[in-house]
Amino acid sequence: MKPQHNSTTGLSLAVIFSLFVCLITNTAYAQSSLKTETVVANNGAITTSVAANYDSKVKADKKVVEEFASGVYQLRGWGIANTIAVDAKDGFIIIDTGDSLKAASEMRTALEKEIGAKVKVAAILYTHHHYVYGTSIWLDDGTKIIAHENLDSDMKADQGLSVYAGNVAVRGLTQFGFMNPMQGADAFPNSLGSTIEKLTQESGYLPATETIKDGVTVNRTIAGEAIEIAECKIDVQNSICFYFPDRSTLVTNFMASPSIFNLYSLRGDIYRDPLTYIAASDWALSKSAKYVLDIHSAGTRGKKASRLALEESRDQMQIIHDQTLRLISKGYDARRVAENIYIPVSILQDRETFGQVESHIKQVYNAKIGWMGNDIYDINPLSVNEETRRTLELMGGKAAVLKSAQAAVEKTDFENWKWAIYLSSKLLELDKQDQDARNIRAAASRKLGQHTTSANARGWYITEALAMENKLTIGPQAINRDAIRKNFGKASKEKILAAEIDSAVNYIRFLIDPKLAEGKRFGFELTIIDQDYQATVEVRNGVIAITPNDMDKSKKSLIKLTSEQWADFLISGDSEHSSLNKLNKLLDRG
Repeated sequence: MKPQHNSTTGLSLAVIFSLFVCLITNTAYAQSSLKTETVVANNGAITTSVAANYDSKVKADKKVVEEFASGVYQLRGWGIANTIAVDAKDGFIIIDTGDSLKAASEMRTALEKEIGAKVKVAAILYTHHHYVYGTSIWLDDGTKIIAHENLDSDMKADQGLSVYAGNVAVRGLTQFGFMNPMQGADAFPNSLGSTIEKLTQESGYLPATETIKDGVTVNRTIAGEAIEIAECKIDVQNSICFYFPDRSTLVTNFMASPSIFNLYSLRGDIYRDPLTYIAASDWALSKSAKYVLDIHSAGTRGKKASRLALEESRDQMQIIHDQTLRLISKGYDARRVAENIYIPVSILQDRETFGQVESHIKQVYNAKIGWMGNDIYDINPLSVNEETRRTLELMGGKAAVLKSAQAAVEKTDFENWKWAIYLSSKLLELDKQDQDARNIRAAASRKLGQHTTSANARGWYITEALAMENKLTIGPQAINRDAIRKNFGKASKEKILAAEIDSAVNYIRFLIDPKLAEGKRFGFELTIIDQDYQATVEVRNGVIAITPNDMDKSKKSLIKLTSEQWADFLISGDSEHSSLNKLNKLLDRG
């Protein structure tokens, strides 16, 4: 990393300045993820020092096997999360198996080199379903695989048939910088970004052979090792933690990390409840572990240091939750809560490396009382286009707004760059191809992306800049976000056939266009022959209502199809049945 400005030893000027600002404004959260100073990372990325140093902070900048505690090894540098290996009495226990077969193969070879012997794996434990793609490499004869009972179904839901798969794909690719270059100013500065390799690498995932029931804490002996397994619902509902009492070692998922837990991911996700995080943390704290190996950190040694690490992560979630509710009680809307919340510097400074606090606050606000703030205008606002047209007219017209936006983007402060983005949003609402506005938006987005510590925010800012300049690529291929949405949004025959039959049939509900269906009412009995599935399908009131029925062999169905024929209809609309042809005219597959 090559600094662009002089740095200091000890307490940095940035930290001193931040503390000073907190004293004079009585607030420790004023978008602290935005930093004035930038550096150039090793790959040429212009970024904050916090982002550039993230990998070294969590010791993920090199591929290494480290004996963290006696017989407990941490395998780092093969991805965003670490794999843990425990040398138990009856063989090794592997916790999480890596991002791919390639990564797992390298890790197993490195572990065997470190211990100077071949590894026999007695058991594989999954913390959750994000880092389980190297399993077959670790599998030996008799290896048990243990996970939360919902892990396999949650994984299939994530990767399976979904009507909004295209939109989810675009948002995910944006957040993780998949469409950003590998080198240069717009490159991702750390391992929190991803490349095309992540999409193409081969998976060796295998489902659990034994499962832990939802909501239950159990004590098990695995490979001769005593282990307490507890539900720790964090970013997903199948997350579990492992405590090895004989080693005073706790293994967690994002519960003792130097980063604030990503309570809300900008790509979008189910609500991650801070209260369940707090409950999981309290269980973890009750163990008084001497060693904490969090898969997203370099790990913590010593009871005092381990407790402090767990407390800080826990208390970050509590203060975000509790103070959001306190400010709601004062009548603040989500945006004003984010602007006014107080968070101590000791648990905030330089820790917004995944997401950022203001995003988390808005998610808690929305979960508690919904989108509505206190402005009655929001109840029945003008259409976005009409509101924009009137605003630009009041501001003196397009030319005046463009001039103001250009002046703002040329300034050197965050507020002006934000203002330039706001103004460009208005201009592009009325003309998406306005290249002057696109150039301004690109410049302002890039500047904010370079100055944020948050990987989530950088992914969105830099991707937006590249999109405005028509420079998005995935690998060597030029791409645009609309094409990605359409491509990933298509329901493939493979995914339809792999889905549960009820999901495959109900998928059609989300394709109907209510304008085309208005005033239409008809129905039919549908039987999927090879699945023993029968349902009544009815078009009414602009919806497709599907009522599954018990299979009645004596009942004559108007339409009998195989799973493959149903999949073909969902994809193409082709059918020899008149009722399906009638239905097809009401569907939107665009």
